[in-house]
Amino acid sequence: MRRPTKNDRRAMRIDHVLTWCKDWGSKREGLIDLLTDARHWCDRHGEDLAGLDRLAHEHYLAELNSPEGNKP
Repeated sequence: MRRPTKNDRRAMRIDHVLTWCKDWGSKREGLIDLLTDARHWCDRHGEDLAGLDRLAHEHYLAELNSPEGNKP
């Protein structure tokens, strides 16, 4: 059995977050609610969700292509 990579562990963090709230009908529904909540949080704190999402996407692409992200 292969050991999880750093990127695998990043994905597992979301699995853990999505198990915290039992009122979601599914993990997919939970992720939608979590992203919606993030929009409300950004509104309340004067943050730009679209800008943060672009930055997160850049990080994601870098991690996908990083040898570090693919190591156990």
